[in-house]
Amino acid sequence: MTLSDVGLPIPLVFFRVGIVVPDLDAAIARFADGLGIRFTDPVTQRIPLMEVGDRATRSFELTTAMSRTEPPYYELIQATGDGIFAEPATKRVLYYGCWEQDTERRLAGLASRGAPPDVVWRPAPDTAPTAIFTRPDRTGGRIGYLSAQTRPAIEEWVRTGKSP
Repeated sequence: MTLSDVGLPIPLVFFRVGIVVPDLDAAIARFADGLGIRFTDPVTQRIPLMEVGDRATRSFELTTAMSRTEPPYYELIQATGDGIFAEPATKRVLYYGCWEQDTERRLAGLASRGAPPDVVWRPAPDTAPTAIFTRPDRTGGRIGYLSAQTRPAIEEWVRTGKSP
């Protein structure tokens, strides 16, 4: 089932492509050499609350690096855990990231149309999501709706190469 199948608007522009890799340092080197681009320093971010399906889980850490290009950025994600960022996800693009101004509205819209997300990140219980990842569509791709509130920090990270 795709978003258009359930009547949700599909963002016309995505700003990053998330790719899970088995070895982040090796992937940075391979992409940099193959594409002639630079990457940010890898950053490990702690996701305070990750909801998978209808259950909340503990905090989660994820290490990523972003291409220092114009959008859409390549986001390389170190394979970890047993969820959507696990080793089996290394065979394809995991998601296409789009900015979302109102993640609560997006989350409610997905649920009301019978397309609940696969994963939701929140800073704390009962707060607006910072990220929503849809279930895979027929091609295995997902859309990641990322809170526009995180945009300045991400753009600064890409601009300088260092986490703000």
